[in-house]
Amino acid sequence: MKIVEYCIMAVNKEFLKTLGKRIDGLRKEKGLSFQELAIRSEMEKANLVKLTTHGKNITVNTLYNIAKGLDVELKDIFDLPAEK
Repeated sequence: MKIVEYCIMAVNKEFLKTLGKRIDGLRKEKGLSFQELAIRSEMEKANLVKLTTHGKNITVNTLYNIAKGLDVELKDIFDLPAEK
């Protein structure tokens, strides 16, 4: 693997972890358990946990379903903290 590819993968992984934390924060703000959000988002609880804790890569369709489950707009999920 080339160093550039490795760097891109590392940046993507950090982005996915940040995105997962954002989704988990919204889940907590709404007072939802992992199970409740998983049901609302039409996904397995285990996959939701992997996303929010490990930065699992997901599809845009899954993001849309999560936004729907959280009762927020898709753009709200991407309201991430500014990079330091």
